[in-house]
Amino acid sequence: MEKPEKTVIFDFDGTIADTLETIAVLYNQVASDFNCKPVSFEDKDKFRAMKTHEFLKECNIPVLILPLLAIKIKNELRNEIKKVKPVDGMIKALHDIREAGIKIGVMSSNSVDNIRLFLNENKLHDIFDFIHSGKNIFGKDKVILRLLSKYKLKRNSVVYVGDETRDIEALKRIKVPIIAVSWGFNSHEILEKQNPDALIDTPDELLNVILSF
Repeated sequence: MEKPEKTVIFDFDGTIADTLETIAVLYNQVASDFNCKPVSFEDKDKFRAMKTHEFLKECNIPVLILPLLAIKIKNELRNEIKKVKPVDGMIKALHDIREAGIKIGVMSSNSVDNIRLFLNENKLHDIFDFIHSGKNIFGKDKVILRLLSKYKLKRNSVVYVGDETRDIEALKRIKVPIIAVSWGFNSHEILEKQNPDALIDTPDELLNVILSF
């Protein structure tokens, strides 16, 4: 029986696009509107060692207002997205994956418009087969299941690439393999504790690890 075509689903912020500092700046601009605690980018190593719920508690961000806060930041990010650079080495890695005959998609809580602006600015618009936006920040597993259904993808043909502990937790719930990357929101050490299917530190490792699944 012929194997289904392999598809890699990428997270966007922190995984493909180096948005972390920009988002931190935008968050600080609106934090007081939501009675949240601003962050210092100099403390990024401390924050990167936290799981998502620990980070929210540290910054006094109630889960109930998180969707509103996220929408506000996404809207502000639209004005800055063209200045955001891809993670070092990511453009080559994406081209290598594509040239290997592997389908590539994006799934993010960021907006489709922001993602498209970024891809167009960096001449990556023809690399991706689909862009899917999901607003359920703590229900990424449900968003991915909807994505799989929409694009008629089988779980045994898909690999997810993400940068957060919550990504690992969500993908484990639906038994889809995940490659965790340590250059984004969470550090290598905290990601490793969540036992992802693979953990890498540089984009040039991506293709070989994807092919190993």
